[in-house]
Amino acid sequence: MVVEELRTKEVTVVDWQHASAETGVLLAQFDRAANQISNAFGLTSTQQRVLAYLRSRIGQKVPKEELRGVAGIYEWARRIRELRVEHGWAIVTNVQRPDLKPGEYVLEHDQPDRLLADDWALAKRLRNSKESGKDRGLKYLQALSPRSADKDQLAYVMQIQSRARRIRELDEEGWEIQSNVDDPSLAPGSYRLASLERRPPRTRKAIKLRHTILERDGKQCQDCGRSPDKNHVTLQIHHRVFVSQGGTNDPENLITLCSDCHAGRHALVRGQVVDELLVTDWEEDLLDA
Repeated sequence: MVVEELRTKEVTVVDWQHASAETGVLLAQFDRAANQISNAFGLTSTQQRVLAYLRSRIGQKVPKEELRGVAGIYEWARRIRELRVEHGWAIVTNVQRPDLKPGEYVLEHDQPDRLLADDWALAKRLRNSKESGKDRGLKYLQALSPRSADKDQLAYVMQIQSRARRIRELDEEGWEIQSNVDDPSLAPGSYRLASLERRPPRTRKAIKLRHTILERDGKQCQDCGRSPDKNHVTLQIHHRVFVSQGGTNDPENLITLCSDCHAGRHALVRGQVVDELLVTDWEEDLLDA
C-alpha cells in the first residue's frame, strides 16, 4: 500500500534514498539524546541499561526491538551474550525455550546464576584449547554431566558447523549422549551425557543403526506422526517382527514409534517400553513378565 502511494506521488529512488539518509541522521541524534538521559539515571553502559530493563520484567517475554531501543547501540545482542557468558545472568531465547519466538528474550531470575557463569567459564577455557571441536564438545559434556549443554554453549565450545554430526559420532563411539529425541524436555540442539562410561562395541553398532532408522523415518512416530520437536514425545525403535519370533535387525524390520504407540504395539499391561536396539534382551524379559 505504501509503495502504491509513493508511485502516485512520483517519488524517485533518489528521493527515497535522501529521505532514508535523513532518517538515519535523526535516529543517531535520538540515540545520543537517549544515552545522555540514561547516563543521567546512572545507566552509563549498555550492559547496565539492558540488564536494568530485563530485571524490571523478570519472567516476561521481551522482544529484540525493545532491547535495541533501551541499549542505544546496534550491537546490543553482544551485550546480552556478555551478561550470560561473563556474569551468569539466565537470559534465555528460543534456543533454550522452544516456546519463545526468534528475537524474544526472558530473564528468568533476579540474581545471576553462579553455576551458569562457571559453565561459560569452562566453555571459554575449552574453546581456547588446541583439541578438535569434537573432543572439546565431549569434554564439555563430561564436565556438565548429568546436566545438559544447550546449542549456544556447544556452538561456542566446538566452533564448527558440523556439531550435530560430530555429536552423533560420539554417540556411535559409545558415549551415551541424549537429545530431545530421547528426552523431550531437552530443547532442540541441546545434549546431555547420561553416563561417563562408554558402552560396549556391540551396543555402538546398534546406536549407528538406530540413527539410520530415525533419519529414514524423519524423526517422527510412524503410527501417529508425532515428533519430539512439535509434540514432546520420546522416540524408540521397534521390531515389526519380534526378535523372539525370529525378527532381525534389518532396516526393513525396524520402525520408529513414540513410546505411547510402542506400548500399544506390545499391548503392555505393566512395565515400560524401551528402545529395542539399545536393550537387546528386552523382549525376552517381557515374555517372562
